Amino acid sequence: MTPDLPAQIGPYRVTELIGRGGSSPVFKAVDPKSGRPVVVRLLSSHILENPAAAKRFERESRALMSSPHSSLVQVLYTGVEGTRPYLRPYLVTELVQGASLDNLLKARRLSVTEILTVMKGVCRGLAHAHQHGVLHHHISPHAILVSPDLSMVKLTEFGFTRIESLGLTGTVSTGAISLGAFHYLAPEQVESSASADHRADLYAVGAVFQELLTGHPPTGKFSLPSQSNSELLPETDVIVLKCLARNPSERYATALELLADLGKLEEALRLRLLSEIRGVTQKAAAGPSKGLLIAGLVALLIALVAAGYFLAR
Repeated sequence: MTPDLPAQIGPYRVTELIGRGGSSPVFKAVDPKSGRPVVVRLLSSHILENPAAAKRFERESRALMSSPHSSLVQVLYTGVEGTRPYLRPYLVTELVQGASLDNLLKARRLSVTEILTVMKGVCRGLAHAHQHGVLHHHISPHAILVSPDLSMVKLTEFGFTRIESLGLTGTVSTGAISLGAFHYLAPEQVESSASADHRADLYAVGAVFQELLTGHPPTGKFSLPSQSNSELLPETDVIVLKCLARNPSERYATALELLADLGKLEEALRLRLLSEIRGVTQKAAAGPSKGLLIAGLVALLIALVAAGYFLAR
């Protein structure tokens, strides 16, 4: 095994390095008890050196383990690897058969219906996590896993980067977050991340929504979705702007409130589509009826002429 690929982490047999987030390598491994493949994330040793970080890691990981949800990647186990003074915590999750949303977006654009499907799945998972006291604070298209047909939408990479940063500095920092991820950070996270609450996650969801609708995350002075796509209703802009409000008190109070508005938007789009279909159907129905009437009159005229000719003979 290479230094980057340990033979084993805890009881889990490592088979492949599948990613790296900051100082946290992510491995594909095998659960020796069940024989099934899992994902093992090896976290920074700094978490264990800071009591607040260690306590938060234990609380949030246990909350995710004890409260699984179909829109969250399931946490299966946590442990500690190594020997003192080189102990490192690790996190074991299910292996999801799918791709990150950012990879899907490189392949194709999503329809409005598909976008709403993804966003509703994200909101369901986020609402469940928030109800159990778990914040994400690192939502981006990279942290959303989807199946090709979008029947599966799962949030992953819960804020363990945030916890690692807390272990390193004593206060939550954005230093470990990649440059691209800054587009999804709420203003209060950039200014003083330690004071950010669940509404920072709702800002990030709004940033992802904006990117899915327009092709670009909100940077500087950005265009409203309806300006980029005439098919969108003005209500779409209202939802995005409420998510992206600079003041957290002006955003949605909960992910469930955002989910409800997304449902209303989806219904409004459905009704508009039905109205358009009904209009086209009525026009189509009106056209043939007029034609049939003319054809009938012509046929009647021909019949009268033929009858007159017969009578004349």
